Amino acid sequence: MPDKNRVQSMNRLIESASYVAILGLCFLIYLGATRTASIVAGEEQFDRMYRDQSVIATRIQQSINKKLLFARGLAGALSLSPDITEAEFTDLCSFIKTEDASVVNMALVQGTIITHVHPYEENHSLIGKDLANLPEQKKVLQLVERRGETYLEGPTRLFQGYQGFIIREPVFIRSGADQGESEMIGVASIVFAVDPFLQDIGLSEFDSRYNISIRVETTPGKDTIIFGDETSSFLTKTNYELPFPGSSWTLSIAPIHTAQIAPKTLLFIRLSILTGAALALVLTRYLHALRRKNWRTATQLRTALNIAPSGFAMFDKDDKLELCNVRYRNLHGAASDAIVTGAALEEILRAGLKVGLYPEAIGQEDEWLTRQLMRTAQKESGVTLALSDNTWMQLLEHETPEGGRVAILNDITEVQNSRNRAKLAEQRLNDAIDALPVGFWLFDSDDKLIMFNTVAGEKLDGVRRNLMVGRALTDLIQRRFEIADEVRLNGVPVHDQSLILNAMTGETSELEVRYSGDRWFKYFTRRTSEGGLVMFRVEITDLRRHQQELEASNSELRAALCKRDEAEARLQDVSDLSSEWFWEQDAEMRLTHVSEGFARTIGVDPAEYIGKHRSYFAESEHGDAETLWKLHDKMQAHEPFRDIVYSYHFHPDQLSWIRISGKPLFDAEGAFTGYIGIAEDVTKFYAALREAEQADEAKTQFLNVISHELRTPLTAVLGFNSFVANFEKLPSYAALRAALEDGGDDEIIEAMKSFEADLSRFTTRIQASGTQLKALIDDMLDIARIESNTLRISPDKVESTEVIESVVEQMQGLAEEKGLAIELELTDVAIYADEIRFRQILTNLLGNAVKFTDNGTIQLRGYVRGDMAIFEIKDSGIGIAEDRIDVIFDRFAQAASGTNRKNPGVGLGLAICKDLIALQDGWIKAESELGVGSSMIFALPRWEEGN
Repeated sequence: MPDKNRVQSMNRLIESASYVAILGLCFLIYLGATRTASIVAGEEQFDRMYRDQSVIATRIQQSINKKLLFARGLAGALSLSPDITEAEFTDLCSFIKTEDASVVNMALVQGTIITHVHPYEENHSLIGKDLANLPEQKKVLQLVERRGETYLEGPTRLFQGYQGFIIREPVFIRSGADQGESEMIGVASIVFAVDPFLQDIGLSEFDSRYNISIRVETTPGKDTIIFGDETSSFLTKTNYELPFPGSSWTLSIAPIHTAQIAPKTLLFIRLSILTGAALALVLTRYLHALRRKNWRTATQLRTALNIAPSGFAMFDKDDKLELCNVRYRNLHGAASDAIVTGAALEEILRAGLKVGLYPEAIGQEDEWLTRQLMRTAQKESGVTLALSDNTWMQLLEHETPEGGRVAILNDITEVQNSRNRAKLAEQRLNDAIDALPVGFWLFDSDDKLIMFNTVAGEKLDGVRRNLMVGRALTDLIQRRFEIADEVRLNGVPVHDQSLILNAMTGETSELEVRYSGDRWFKYFTRRTSEGGLVMFRVEITDLRRHQQELEASNSELRAALCKRDEAEARLQDVSDLSSEWFWEQDAEMRLTHVSEGFARTIGVDPAEYIGKHRSYFAESEHGDAETLWKLHDKMQAHEPFRDIVYSYHFHPDQLSWIRISGKPLFDAEGAFTGYIGIAEDVTKFYAALREAEQADEAKTQFLNVISHELRTPLTAVLGFNSFVANFEKLPSYAALRAALEDGGDDEIIEAMKSFEADLSRFTTRIQASGTQLKALIDDMLDIARIESNTLRISPDKVESTEVIESVVEQMQGLAEEKGLAIELELTDVAIYADEIRFRQILTNLLGNAVKFTDNGTIQLRGYVRGDMAIFEIKDSGIGIAEDRIDVIFDRFAQAASGTNRKNPGVGLGLAICKDLIALQDGWIKAESELGVGSSMIFALPRWEEGN
């Protein structure tokens, strides 16, 4: 353990030292790289500075040269027009005016006097100013006059109050007889300000990076800094001389900041150093890990050899022992003392022979020893050794590159015992296969027979030789095919031998073969995982006989099923013709089947109700809940039921009446399994029944009403007729007789008038009742004619307004008796109708309006809509209840029923009107509000030529 700790401490020290060395080396590399990058950055800074200085100098040169060119142009133009006026001077300056923002003005100086200026409006006060009063400018003018050259004056303080430059350009004209001499007549001046000039050359682009100084030296010896300061000029690293007429400009520039390494470069250096250091550390760590791993591997290998279940020994080329594990020593038992480093293999083997370790060597020790010492190829694949303790060992020997040998002893006792058990199991399997009642063949991957059992070796009729191992599968199949009477592949007869061969040699197959004696065999084949083939043969003679018997039974069954299908088809035909449908439900009262008759009759897919519980229909708001719950209770009690009728809305706007019958179903044990039944849509029959009941009720009502309506006028006729027939019993008659006997003429006349009045009143009442009876009989006759289709309609052109006014005139008296006013609002339109029936319709409708209106007005309107003439009779009478609007046009129906109604009538008027209007291709409808009034609206065709 102390040795191990010391080795570990030494390893940690080596690793730490290597890491420190790598980090130090990386730091030195970093310092060198940053120094190099700093030098490069300084050189790049100076390169940029020189380029920027050149740019600034070029801009200054270009700006001054541009202004000099303008000055020369102005002087040239003035030399051509020495007597130029102010207006002409302004036009000239405007023509050559530059876009240079630094130019303040242009002027012409003659002598020392300013004679012309531009722009005039801003500088006209300068005209006539004498520059002789300004010593500095006077000196420059004298210098220009003396030398006759262009002069750049400045910087000087301008009349505008700020610093600027003045370009003085002499103006010459030709003089003398031959024009060969020139005479200076003045100086053209271009004035520009310092600040706009400096702004124009763009110094602001560079003053954040450099200390810039521009120094101007003029010929008179004046030295002025126009940009920067004295300190900046001393800090400059380089100067650039710019010569101009009469002055020399010096551009000085120096960087403000010391050159810095670019952040990207510095980041790249740091990342590179860090990456290199990390890679170096990782590589070093990896190398140390490999070294530690090798050391651990060696240690683990030594440990593994000692705990390995196999014996291990290494010998040199002289068969001297170099290394062995504990297992190798233990295997030699009592001879283990001879196993020491340097011991010869022969000595170790002899020590084992001496203690009887190798039972197979007893009696032939020398020969055995010679074989063991020999180096043969057989030992590389393994040699089996039996030891005296019943242990079996496998000896594996391999030669080392140095000529030695490595011996490995594996304990194969369990493997050997397994092999023995496998041989025993194989023998048992062979015995079991041989005892199988079916034929068994096993072929190898080349389809050669390698095994078969006794049943497979049985010789069938026609087989001439015994079955032998090694026989080819194709030969065997070919011979069996030749002696077969019939061959079926997958149930289909086959006569092509190649098809049988392909099927039998495939992955799987089933083949039925009939041999002589009507013996049937079935062959099954399947490929093994090694590519071989297993084939079984089962005799199916009895099975085929039973199959034939079953087929015969099946034929009878199919015939019975065919008859059943025919019966079901006939039943289905009957069902298709019937309005009934069949239904079934399970024990949980859920519908499981509804026949197609439901969809055909109701028009709803029965699938919508499959699976629905019977309570669904009772709980739904679409049906007759009371009847459906009674039906539900019967089903809950498992009772049969018959002809139960209930109503249900299968469609939202249509009520259906269903008649249903059903009986419960029970299985063999008596358990309830559900219901089966039939149902039928009886809506038509139920509607007919209701119509019949309504007709019967209407008939009863009619008889009650007609008896009342007949009895009332008949009673009046009979009663008043009895008064006429027995006039002698009248008080007026008695008074007349008394007057005739005893009275005077006046009394007789008075008594006669009273008697005549009574007779008139009685006959009038008889006449009214007779008229009422006649109208009732006429209505009955009209209804009879309409129902028998014998009523004759003779349509023709009818002036509706004339007919309406005539009918209203007839009804006016009746209306006035009740204090009613009839208002007309008509359109003069001709209609195509029967005039008599048109009058009858108007009389009925207007009579009803008068009859049912006690106060107010009756309005009769007529207007045209399309090809129809519309007539509306509106009253302010009692009105009609909403639930009676739909029945008032039915025969014998009235808004109020019973014989104790306030207004008499049998309920035929509106029904007759409806039929009369329909016979004339018109229509009628009613609108009413109870207690407010009613409107009867009907339409008849307009008269048109040709209709």
